[in-house]
Amino acid sequence: MKLKSLEFFDYKSFPRFKISARDKNVLVGPNNAGKSTSLDALRIAFDVLRSARRRSSQLRSQDGHGVCATYFVPQSVVQLDLRYCVHNFKEVTAKIELTATNGNKFVIKLNPDADLECYLVSDTPAQKGSQYLKSQFPLDIVVVPTLSPLEQNEEVVRFETVERNRFGRLASRNFRNFWLHKTDKEFEAFSDLVEHGWPGIRLMPPEIQRDGKRSFVQMYFRDGSNVREVQWAGFGFQVWMQTMMHLTQSDHRSILVLDEPDIYLHPDLQHRLLQLVGQRVGQFFIATHSTEIINASDAADVLIVRPSAQSAKRLRNENGYSEVYSAIGSSENAQFARLARTQKVLYFEGADNRLLSKVSKALGGIDYLSGSSVTLMKTDGFSNWGKVSTTAWVFREFFDMEVQVAALFDSDYRSLEEVDEFEKKMAEAGACCFVLPFKEIENVLLVPRAMNAVIQKYSDGIDQSESSTAVEAEFERLIGEARDKVFGLRMGHYIQYQLSKNPKLDTPTLSSTFQAQFTEDWSNTDFRTAVVPGKVIFSAMGKFVQENFGVTLTTSRVADELTAAEIHPKLIKVLADFRSYFS
Repeated sequence: MKLKSLEFFDYKSFPRFKISARDKNVLVGPNNAGKSTSLDALRIAFDVLRSARRRSSQLRSQDGHGVCATYFVPQSVVQLDLRYCVHNFKEVTAKIELTATNGNKFVIKLNPDADLECYLVSDTPAQKGSQYLKSQFPLDIVVVPTLSPLEQNEEVVRFETVERNRFGRLASRNFRNFWLHKTDKEFEAFSDLVEHGWPGIRLMPPEIQRDGKRSFVQMYFRDGSNVREVQWAGFGFQVWMQTMMHLTQSDHRSILVLDEPDIYLHPDLQHRLLQLVGQRVGQFFIATHSTEIINASDAADVLIVRPSAQSAKRLRNENGYSEVYSAIGSSENAQFARLARTQKVLYFEGADNRLLSKVSKALGGIDYLSGSSVTLMKTDGFSNWGKVSTTAWVFREFFDMEVQVAALFDSDYRSLEEVDEFEKKMAEAGACCFVLPFKEIENVLLVPRAMNAVIQKYSDGIDQSESSTAVEAEFERLIGEARDKVFGLRMGHYIQYQLSKNPKLDTPTLSSTFQAQFTEDWSNTDFRTAVVPGKVIFSAMGKFVQENFGVTLTTSRVADELTAAEIHPKLIKVLADFRSYFS
């Protein structure tokens, strides 16, 4: 069971606000916009549901919903301060409404001076038994609390104390105690997760040390030949361990709540965390300012939270990222700071550098072209090659920085001969420059099988054979429609290039030669998908899939389904060359 929506009424900074949820929800926005406030509502719901599920209900009439199972929960079970939960300190009751994917709704009424009154709205007749809430609203919310440094001397405490503090601000104080009560198998799984972020580091099970009448829990880790207690590790490692602790308590049924995990984590770890969370839980809500996490997220997973809005705005496509960066206050200064850290620049023609990063990750297993490793900067094509060739000199002379510079250009409608000449010219100039083996980077997505895989993955019960046939047919139709335009533009580039080499050539003869070669090449499927406008075809396919199957076809989703065999061999070599160059 997952959360369908989260809605507030007179709650904290929101007179009214709604978040329409999906499996992945990355909340972004300026400071004090309400990101943490939204996640606090889920924290409150987590505490309230844990308490209410252990209670029998009262049957009461609620706000036009008829008789509902109603629960009264003391404020003491909530680990947040509820004194300021009502919007603008009004004399009203604040409300949090959670709607599950089964259509049932759990409503929490917040009054700073009284117990919390909660009720379940369901088509099933209300019942008093404690099992009723569990069966009708089985959300498994996992909250990662605000994390802090580990205790230097952590005393042994009772299991009940560990459980009481596990999801609150005191969780860090009982970190070692938590694992003291787990099995060797559970600790081993936890240690594996920790090592995923910190390769080469291995945790050892906790052990009890006695000092007179007092007993302490200690936990050591091995880093090469060195063995140290976890308290002596850096705060980033401590935060990673604690986050992994909570992640081990979740599975595909869980809804994970994580507030600003980027504060203490290196960009590489932010990427790994997002990947782990996406693989392990069924749904997550993450609030962040991190451009690393935002860039690594599918556009459809990002929601902008603004204090003046009545709902969170979900991005429709990659073009919305500029609005995200504006909302979080990111600018070119952030990009320069990243460049100063990575000292590696890849100039890239086009807007979707995230797609290039995903393709490189699919091939290499490691996202070595992500913003955490290489600074990706936009350029405007062949005519801007001079900018690329002088970048290293500019940074060395004016900023005293040794920067590695490379570039990848679109082939656009240029002929293979023109592209080869350009790459040869760049190589002679000592520049690490390549040209895509197709019109633009989006052409890598023109794989009907991968599109159909997205439909099967994100739809419910659609026949695979039926969707595959429909996708193939529409794809071929769109390719066919593009033929005449592609022919005209490629012929224009071909003639212009040939005349630049030899102005005395006969234009009609050039036209006839090109037409014969193009007609022969067009019969080849790989040629057709390489020369058509990738953005236009993919956009049209996205509209077709949405209208016919109700599935959003994003670049990230299709890229995730690609296999190495479906990626052009030259692109594979280019990315391998970049990896070698930047290593």
